[in-house]
Amino acid sequence: MQMIRHRSTKNIPFLPYLMTNVNNVAWIAYGNLTNNFTVIFVNAVGSALQTLYMIVYFIYAMHDKVLITKQSGCCLLILTCGWYVLKTLILDVGTLTYVLGTISCVMTILMFASPLAEIGTVIRTRSTATISFPLTVTSFLCGAVWVGFGLLIKDSFVIIPNCAGIMTGLLRFYLFARFPSTPTTYMPMPKSSKPGKYENV
Repeated sequence: MQMIRHRSTKNIPFLPYLMTNVNNVAWIAYGNLTNNFTVIFVNAVGSALQTLYMIVYFIYAMHDKVLITKQSGCCLLILTCGWYVLKTLILDVGTLTYVLGTISCVMTILMFASPLAEIGTVIRTRSTATISFPLTVTSFLCGAVWVGFGLLIKDSFVIIPNCAGIMTGLLRFYLFARFPSTPTTYMPMPKSSKPGKYENV
């Protein structure tokens, strides 16, 4: 909505949309191997939304269209070749499920961990203005629900990465509690030769 309203991508990065879409596609493949409709459906919706975001980004990107096309094409090529190689080299469905589950698990952990790069900025500015609180809440709740679902179906590949999501959410909650959303600036009290002038300040 921000890109459409301003007709510009400004400083919004493209890579998170692309990598989230790749993550969704990997989980769709995993859900297909494990015959888990819930995993397939949720990540299919996620992939559709990320593809929509990528299209909107491409429309309003001013100077990065070639780079966006190259990045998207490389990811598509890697996904296609990777799936073909896995299917060709690993004939056992159980082993293929384990390998793909591990890949999806690592990708999701990296996706959850990526916002931690903001910690340096938060500590330096002593402000959480650069962190989205609604996104933090929904990410934490999403991780908690998926952990519960993973426990019900006894799937460690679902449980482990979403535990990481819960932990990163808790860390970001701590940052919101520790630092205000706007930086507090220390203003030194001016010196005066007259005693008592600033005693009520």
